[in-house]
Amino acid sequence: METLSRKSAVRVLLSVFLIILYSCSSGTGRKVLTFFFDGVPQPDSSKRTQKDSLLVKADKPLQAQQRQSRFLQENFFHPPYKDKECDDCHDMDTGFKLIDKLPELCFNCHDDFREELKVLHGPVAMGACTECHHPHLAKNKMLLKRTGQDLCLYCHDKADVLKNDAHEDLGDDNCTDCHNAHGGEEEYFLD
Repeated sequence: METLSRKSAVRVLLSVFLIILYSCSSGTGRKVLTFFFDGVPQPDSSKRTQKDSLLVKADKPLQAQQRQSRFLQENFFHPPYKDKECDDCHDMDTGFKLIDKLPELCFNCHDDFREELKVLHGPVAMGACTECHHPHLAKNKMLLKRTGQDLCLYCHDKADVLKNDAHEDLGDDNCTDCHNAHGGEEEYFLD
């Protein structure tokens, strides 16, 4: 009994192998495939020419280029990131660890304005540039993670902000229209 089932299994595997083998050639393969499967198209039923097939294949890289172009147009990039100069900020030999601590890393290229400001905003004083700015790319200018009031109200409670009489007609105004986000001469960083 076991020999019979073993023979059956060998026949099935041999049949599958032959189907695969013969389906690789266009003429014979179609005959084999139509024996087992419905809806196998005729070789001449395709209205595409070889030239058309090449154009379709060429469209894929074009679509990828268009997506990349749109990506580049819709985002703002930190120049070292865009130029693939990762080693300006990362140690490539240690798994992309930063080459310096924040904010010193940022001030290797950007002006250190901390000495110019009498009072620093909390994230600036802590050296947490990346609380507001994305280090690689963002949809917003200055690589800001958020814009308008969303930038400030991510950390500051809107109810507390609106308690201040100066904010009663705040509307949709940007906080940075009146406040310097990094700091200033006064406690509330008024420009």
